Amino acid sequence: MGDWLEALARFTSTVNRWFLRAAGAIALVILVTIACDLVLRNVFDAPTLWALDVSRFLLLFVFFLALAPALESGSHVSVDLLEHYLRGGPRRAMRIAARALVVVFAAILLWQVWRTTSDAFATGELFPIVINLKLKQVYWIAPVGVLQFLLTGLAMLGREWRDPARG
Repeated sequence: MGDWLEALARFTSTVNRWFLRAAGAIALVILVTIACDLVLRNVFDAPTLWALDVSRFLLLFVFFLALAPALESGSHVSVDLLEHYLRGGPRRAMRIAARALVVVFAAILLWQVWRTTSDAFATGELFPIVINLKLKQVYWIAPVGVLQFLLTGLAMLGREWRDPARG
């Protein structure tokens, strides 16, 4: 079981690095898109019709790609008030419970985004925007990002469970 958990941890760390790079690149594209639109709008009085919509959709990609890396790095919102007062077994139990709750949350979130995304693929609906874009062309990133979030949570729970020295 230990080898499996270590392989999962290595896999999630590798994918998280790639996801973080992709999120950063997409954030840069958003910045350039909005900057160009601002210049076109304010200097040339010729705003784009698509820049805001594209930026909104790309922001979803940034969010879902950065979800798991943020969890792995400890950048997610957390409440560690009690952790400073606990030592040994109680501290470890609390950390394991927190990791388990993250996994439960991720599983529920995955179920919900999977349902929404599969509906988008089934219906083939278009966004009501200027450019011709189907819901599925944007929604697919949600289950991918949340699945990575779930796998990262499982890897972190496994490490917490196996390593009593962390508490």
